[in-house]
Amino acid sequence: MISPNSGSAQSIAIIGAGPRGTSVLERLGAAVQAIPDQGPLTVHLIDDAQHGTGEVWRTDQPGELCMNTLAGAVTMFTEPGSTVSAPVFRGPTLYEWIQLLRGEKPDEAGIDTPVAEMFRRYRPAPAVAVAFSDELRATRPESNPSRRLYGAYLRWFLHIARRTLPPQVTLRHHRSRAVALTADADGSDEITLADGSVITAGATVIAPGWQRSAPENIDKLGAPDDLTWIKPGNPADQPLNRVVPGETVLIRGLGMGFFDAMVLLTVGRGGRFVKNDSSRSGLRYIPSGQEPRIVAASGRGYPLFPKSEYRTLPPRMPHNRLRAVARELSATTGPIDFTEQVWPAVARDAHEAYYRALHRTHPTLIPDPERLVAVIDTTAVQDIPRVLAEELPEVTVFDPVREADPLAARGLSGELSPEAFTDAVAAGLVVDIAHAAAGRDSALKEGLWSIASARKPVSVLGAGGRYTPESRRGCYAWMMAFGRMAGSGPPAFRSRELLALVDAGIVSFLGAHPTVEVSDGVFRMHSPTTRRPTAARVLLDARLPAPDIRRTAEPLMRDLLQRGRMRVFRLSDGTPTPSPEVDPVTQRIIGADGKPDPRVHLIGIPTHAQMPDTTISPMPGTDATMLQTTDAAAVHALAALTGVD
Repeated sequence: MISPNSGSAQSIAIIGAGPRGTSVLERLGAAVQAIPDQGPLTVHLIDDAQHGTGEVWRTDQPGELCMNTLAGAVTMFTEPGSTVSAPVFRGPTLYEWIQLLRGEKPDEAGIDTPVAEMFRRYRPAPAVAVAFSDELRATRPESNPSRRLYGAYLRWFLHIARRTLPPQVTLRHHRSRAVALTADADGSDEITLADGSVITAGATVIAPGWQRSAPENIDKLGAPDDLTWIKPGNPADQPLNRVVPGETVLIRGLGMGFFDAMVLLTVGRGGRFVKNDSSRSGLRYIPSGQEPRIVAASGRGYPLFPKSEYRTLPPRMPHNRLRAVARELSATTGPIDFTEQVWPAVARDAHEAYYRALHRTHPTLIPDPERLVAVIDTTAVQDIPRVLAEELPEVTVFDPVREADPLAARGLSGELSPEAFTDAVAAGLVVDIAHAAAGRDSALKEGLWSIASARKPVSVLGAGGRYTPESRRGCYAWMMAFGRMAGSGPPAFRSRELLALVDAGIVSFLGAHPTVEVSDGVFRMHSPTTRRPTAARVLLDARLPAPDIRRTAEPLMRDLLQRGRMRVFRLSDGTPTPSPEVDPVTQRIIGADGKPDPRVHLIGIPTHAQMPDTTISPMPGTDATMLQTTDAAAVHALAALTGVD
């Protein structure tokens, strides 16, 4: 059937109703408000997941799953000074929203009057404060809220976006997935939904979240039907109920998906962590008897490092050298060799951060930091650890290359038994947790955070494929992966819980570079680190493959690519990337003919290879990239209706 609308020429479709799609809706309303003669407009919001939250942040997921972002470090509202075209619309950050829900007085909480007035005008239903009362009371700016609490904030933001739409805008919700998009003869598009309905739109904004990739084919291993392979996906949706209590489950991946699965298979099944000052984690795990035995491995073989406990929002590192290099290179238009032109600045900034922190905490070890800074600036970057080791024989020098290989850095590169390896990783976790608890008093964490927090300016500098292909595939890819390990790991309390589970005999580790095969009717996971395979009837993939348009499982994206409506973004040497190409100003997709599409726009995570900083939630005070792109897509979608930019 054809969904009714007010005419294809005055109809915009937003595909994806998570944070990005909802932001497009709000930006669209703001843009229409600024057009005095805008006629009637129908907006179709399309998503088969909960509108406002999308799949990841939906409000019906387990409360044990938390954000990896801090309550005081996320917003959905544009701010004064933002580089957006549609009018700025101020509103509370997530933490300000929590404060106002708690009934705190705006002046005492430091919340600006316009923000507080907006909250009062569109106050959430009382049921929200009741449902999250315990969590609201405990939350601080540096807390990691539950994903469903953030989902409630996003749902409220959608409510605001709807309530503030101009009267000439009609919003229609569609709880279905878009599967195809085809051009009409009259200059519009027909969007086919999974439920069989068809929507006609004069302009479309595709605003997806993390795109699913086609899973690797495990059938080639000859896996019997009675084996259980839990495929990659959102941990809240993975069928963990197929894991039988007491049995062994092999988990591939030691990143955030692993920590989510770990929590759901333990606390999510009735287990409890209690404080225990005599244990090395500070916790003791009380099992429910419903837990499996978890054996985990990953590419690096070591869990992501825990985030530091700053007891406030993370510090903004100086990055003095990187900022100077970025200013200089931003004024040019040629290719950038990341290895030679950018990495040395990142590394030197990190070395300085490490030794200044060491001077602050151990001044007798580093009596003259300025002299060390001079050495850092006059020594070839790859030689800095060696030169400083000679100058500071009593000091553990900072070596980014060493830290990027956590097994080697911890002396775990030799062959060990799985039991000895698990003991060694647990001992490493004890050290990691101590560094995290020290906050800014850990010189190691200061050096690592300098690198981790450099990822945004580094990626923005290389937007549009400016880094030379060789340096992009080499040093840049290495630095970004290292930064994720160093700065995008779990909250420290999750690492404490992991250590407690190791001590309870529930979690063990197998090593790096795991391979899985099927033999004798079971999965066998093997790592060259330990060289003793572990067998189980269940394999759980806790790795979420990076979005790749060439291998996407999303029918709409496949359809656009196969029809030539969209093409892959390529580097300067012609190397294809995992991302589709978009016009960086209008966010319109680029077709096989190299021309911007007249009607279809794409924003967000799928564009990461060309348009960096796409996976990060909007942070207050940063002129967030996400809000810039949602604003651009909304403004240019409106322009597409008239054919005038």
